[in-house]
Amino acid sequence: MSKLSLHISDWLNPELTYEFIERTRPSLIKVFGDAGLDDAKIREAKTRSPASVFVGRMYFPDQGIERDEKTPVDTVFHYDPLADARNAFNQMRGIIEKTRGLVNVWEGYNEIPIDTAHPLTERERQKARNYNAFTVEMARLMHEAGLQYAAYSFSTGNPVHVELWDLLADGLRASDYLALHEYIAPNEAFSEFDFGMCNRYRQIYARVPENARKPILITECGADYLGQQGFKGKISVPKYLSMLGQYDAELMKDAYVVGASIYCYGINAPQWKTYDIGGDFAKALRDYIQNNPTPPLENPIVETPVETKPARRHFGVDKTSARTTWQWRRRQRAYSAQRKNYLVVLRLGARTLDRFGERASAHRRALVCRRSYARHRSGQIGCRRANFARPCDTVAGIARATCAGHSLDGNARRVGRRARFLWRAARAQTRREKETRAQEKNVQEKNVRAKKRSRQTQSQIKTQAKVISLDHCR
Repeated sequence: MSKLSLHISDWLNPELTYEFIERTRPSLIKVFGDAGLDDAKIREAKTRSPASVFVGRMYFPDQGIERDEKTPVDTVFHYDPLADARNAFNQMRGIIEKTRGLVNVWEGYNEIPIDTAHPLTERERQKARNYNAFTVEMARLMHEAGLQYAAYSFSTGNPVHVELWDLLADGLRASDYLALHEYIAPNEAFSEFDFGMCNRYRQIYARVPENARKPILITECGADYLGQQGFKGKISVPKYLSMLGQYDAELMKDAYVVGASIYCYGINAPQWKTYDIGGDFAKALRDYIQNNPTPPLENPIVETPVETKPARRHFGVDKTSARTTWQWRRRQRAYSAQRKNYLVVLRLGARTLDRFGERASAHRRALVCRRSYARHRSGQIGCRRANFARPCDTVAGIARATCAGHSLDGNARRVGRRARFLWRAARAQTRREKETRAQEKNVQEKNVRAKKRSRQTQSQIKTQAKVISLDHCR
């Protein structure tokens, strides 16, 4: 049975689209962007093929996780995956509610690069950990909203190093599907075609643990020359369809592949016109699918994901991932050593903050100290251990603390040392200020007493002078 389908960016010819969907009953239909995510048209298409899985993706003008700057701070090691995931979900909330009941599977960020063909570096491993934590949180938010999540949406051939999937497994466990893009790579003249980037999901399945092997959605496929040129104007419709037929034959060997949507149907943007599969190609594809019929589908069986918890901010992963590899176990031990010193944020006075403003800024004003000391401090704020839903409020005149534990170099022991240093420094500063105030008060009291004695002496002198004057008069 054929697993090919449409990637719909715009419903330019709705009747032809409805006819295609009704006659082919595809297992997967991808809808993208403001034009593609038209609730009225999706509702009509869903009546023509109720069992089809509709996968939605919204366009993000800014994908926060893509920032890759080393100055003034390294954005890879100071990235907050939880905040970024929540921000992305909040941007999607409107379109999610608009299409509720129609689109139940959603992708997040699109084609995030995490490595290159060069040997792996620690920054690239950290990028994988960041994306893993982002995905865990996005899956949790989607599940809370009653939706399903398709993880990662990597571009064709990515990540280059398959061993990075060891760091991405938690995102798969938390999600419902794995979304990938796979393209045939032609040369510039479209005379030779490389299928080497296709079906790489088999390497992923061989690498990840069994409980992380989720159904696969190929949410983009086709022929692409370096993101610049599609098939139109280069090869004929029959030849292109023949190439996709070879790819489809490989997909049909793997039951865990739900379907593959061909990029792209319904294109308005001129830079993507050579990828347009509308018109003659859509009719040829319809006939091809009908000749390789897809029987009536039930919704694909998807493992119910284990309930996920928000990732711990110290390490950018949830607690379970700390037990998967020796690296995380080492970090979990480091964190456990500090468990008795739960982090809290103090409302320090403006004067103290001014004295330690430079240090506070370096740590994003997340001033921490021992809980035992914080309990008896007035005006303090208690926070859950390394798991903050939002920045804690502070008194007027003090910047809001972000409380991102992993931004403090992601090392629990270092955070603990820094916490104790700041606590001791603040206590010593407070003690010095008290001593200074006491000294100033003593000086003031001495001055008052001296002035009083001086006035008394002057008064006595005047009295004696009057007595002497009277005696002379007598």
